Amino acid sequence: MEQHSQVLTTHVDFEGETYEASYFIEHGIIHASIDGRIIQTPLSSVDATQTVQAVLRGYLLQTHRKAQQRNSWSGYAEM
Repeated sequence: MEQHSQVLTTHVDFEGETYEASYFIEHGIIHASIDGRIIQTPLSSVDATQTVQAVLRGYLLQTHRKAQQRNSWSGYAEM
């Protein structure tokens, strides 16, 4: 059973670095703090820790992809 109204922390490794997310569960909703943002997702049959880790990995993948795209276009600005 998930612990409600208690702040928990989980970690994921991404490209050789460890990232952290804090979260709590209230009224069937997981509230995760990732990079200063609060992301809410419904509690499901999947363990809340695994859900938060998946959301954190998704956030890191999206952030990494955007940074790569921005860097690939930065050379065109100098032309």
